[in-house]
Amino acid sequence: MTAGFWAQYLFALGVVALMLFGLYAVVRGLTRGRLLAANDKRLVGVVDTAIVSQNTSIHVVKAGSKYLLVGGGSGHLNALGELSADEVEAWLADQRRAHDEQMRSMSGLLGRLRGKKT
Repeated sequence: MTAGFWAQYLFALGVVALMLFGLYAVVRGLTRGRLLAANDKRLVGVVDTAIVSQNTSIHVVKAGSKYLLVGGGSGHLNALGELSADEVEAWLADQRRAHDEQMRSMSGLLGRLRGKKT
């Protein structure tokens, strides 16, 4: 096998890796925006989740106007405490700002790729 073959092979692998990373970034951005928008309209919803171990996770749950910290694993939930609404809503505002900035950046990039000025 020649050096040209290996160069083309590595180039093709690089292109596939970039495409997969781009798809991952787009899906993650769209999912985050949908979750941020959906939680505003619901009475009860999961605001954020952190996985602690294979079968255990911690959730911030909005119930009415309260934010609860809930631990879950192996088919059960435990209330761990309550979080201040100011703290959680400040975090949510930061997440919305970051999401909006990411969407503007993505739409600007797509516009430039299509040859339009934004």
